[in-house]
Order: sequence, then structure tokens, then C-alpha cells
Amino acid sequence: MGYFGDVRRYGQDTVTEAYAIRCCIYLPLAVICLVLMVVLNIYHFSPSFNVRRLYIPALDKSLNSSTNASIIFDLSFTNTEKLSNVYYDPVDITFYDCPNQNHSIANFTIPEFTVKAVELNAFSGAVNATGLDFKAAKREIADNGFKVFHVSVETSVRYDYYGFWKTKRYGYRRGEDVKIGDTGAANLGREMFVWFRVALVGLVVMFLSTDLYF
Repeated sequence: MGYFGDVRRYGQDTVTEAYAIRCCIYLPLAVICLVLMVVLNIYHFSPSFNVRRLYIPALDKSLNSSTNASIIFDLSFTNTEKLSNVYYDPVDITFYDCPNQNHSIANFTIPEFTVKAVELNAFSGAVNATGLDFKAAKREIADNGFKVFHVSVETSVRYDYYGFWKTKRYGYRRGEDVKIGDTGAANLGREMFVWFRVALVGLVVMFLSTDLYF
């Protein structure tokens, strides 16, 4: 009787020891996974803003007209996050006729929108310029070969994590100088660079995620 009792106690001690070993292994791994998930959720890559195209017909010498005061634009907002969607509040867009942003010539607002993970939203349209001295702008283009305009965006953004919950709002302000020549246009496509950045971020996140299973 005493022998079998010792065997049972030995078996129980072995199971308890094995359970303790598993706890010592899995508990730190669980904590590491939790910390990584929190870090990935707290740290976010700021979304990109780009002016893909800007055209001012009044500065197009082939048209020989200064009556068309419109600014035709194509803007893009790119989410480089692998895991998170980006939620934009209404975005204020302002056009300036100089890089120091002391004289605005047009503005409009894009309603709130969402850019899904590793995707791009593009907005095209036209707005009328007011207060732009077209004759002076043409002289500057004739003298320098171009005139610098500036496009500014200002809003707030939020991120989510697998769609479960959203972060607080973060202020978002970006701007870009645009050189307009005597064609009245500037083509500024940067999709290759933007998507290279997206792919790089994706590879980093995949590498970190893979480590979690070891």
C-alpha cells in the first residue's frame, strides 16, 4: 500500500513539475506576444499625402488665355499600415501661390473618409482660384522656367486594430510644393515610391508576426 502511494505521489509530482515548466515557457511567450500586439497597435506609420497632378489652364501658354481661373488637381492619401485602417476627419485643402504659405488662392474640404490597410484613396476635381496674379505668375515662369505653388492639407486621423477599436485622434498636417511650368501643369506621380514603402512595412510586420510562433 505504501509503495503504490509513493508511486501516485511521484506521478503527481511529475505532472506538477511538467505543468510548472510549461507555465515558465508559455507565460513569457504570451507576455511577449501581448507586448508586441500593443506596440504594433500604439505605434503607427503616418499616412502619406501626395499631389499627383496639378494643372492651371490660365498659365498654359498654348491656350493664351487668363480667363480660366480654375485649378485642376489629383491628390492621393496612402495608408502604409499593414494591420490598421486610417479614418480621416474632414480634410481641409488649401492652395497657395508661394511656398511660404502667406497667400492662399483656393481652398475646399473633403468629407470624412477611410483608407483601408495598404490601400490608396485618390481625389480629383477643380476649384476656382481667387487673388492669383496670373500676369505676374506668367512673368515668373518666363524668367525662371517655373512658379512654385504649395498645397496644404490639415485634418485629424484615427487608426484601428483589426477593426475592433479606434485610437484617439491625431493631428495630421502635410504640404507639398509644386512647380508649374509654361504648360500650366506639373505631373508628380510617386506611386512607385509609395508602394515600395508599403511593401517594406509589410515585410517588417510579417517578420515580427512570424517570430511570435517560435
